[in-house]
Amino acid sequence: MFERSGPGWQVSARSHMSMLIALYIRDLAGIRNATPALYDTPQTPLLSPLNPPVKPRAADEISRAEFAELCQEWHQWWRRIVTRYDLDGSPAESESPEPGLLGQPHFSAYSSSPSLQRLIRAHYGAATDWAHERRREYNSLSREHVAAGRRQVVESLVEERSMETGPTSEITLNMIELPLAERRAWLVGERTVILSQELVHDERLLRSYLEPMIRFIG
Repeated sequence: MFERSGPGWQVSARSHMSMLIALYIRDLAGIRNATPALYDTPQTPLLSPLNPPVKPRAADEISRAEFAELCQEWHQWWRRIVTRYDLDGSPAESESPEPGLLGQPHFSAYSSSPSLQRLIRAHYGAATDWAHERRREYNSLSREHVAAGRRQVVESLVEERSMETGPTSEITLNMIELPLAERRAWLVGERTVILSQELVHDERLLRSYLEPMIRFIG
């Protein structure tokens, strides 16, 4: 986890447990391979596959009718997770799975999304094990980023924008770094950006994605 602040600005970078689990479920069920129009919107952009890749092993368990329903249910679930974080943005929100994911064995919080509920029931253990392993990897990578000074470009971009907008502005940038295969960033809220946790290795590319997003946020 990384947090910095200055006059009129603050920036943070962290992973997110519920998002990791949700993306594992997405790729496990092959939801990302569905027609993009089903859930790729400006408010919910289509994120790239996970890295390391998750094979769509659960796809054979789902009928065509169930798959269409599952895509819709997963999209609603994902948007709820992202929106809640964009509004709150607290470290506690990202550290552990959302309360509904702790409702084993029935996961009754998802009873209004029966296809999603069945998939979570069947694969929750594998999903959480995978997510915990990714979190451990991320914590090590994040410390490496700080030690190598790779975070400074983000601080500079936010600070520069704050100076442009003046002392009455307040810029908050929440970065969620996830193990995504494509080195890029996605603006998903009023102050939240999801990005590949490897993107910070390429300063030029990182700057090209974040600079217009920070201008939009601030």
